[in-house]
Amino acid sequence: MITFLENVMNLALIIIFISSAIYCRKLTLTKWKKKLSKSEMSLYILTTTALPIYALLYLVFLFIK
Repeated sequence: MITFLENVMNLALIIIFISSAIYCRKLTLTKWKKKLSKSEMSLYILTTTALPIYALLYLVFLFIK
């Protein structure tokens, strides 16, 4: 049961990562068309910094286990 829950958690994290990457791409395309609002710009900055950090930490923790 615990391994099943760990697999579900890993799947959820991967889905969150993919959806964040897609949203970051959407914000990049929007940025080319028009000036981003303050909330859009803050989300753009957060996602562009958080995605690589999350990917690195995920790989580190994956290899540490």
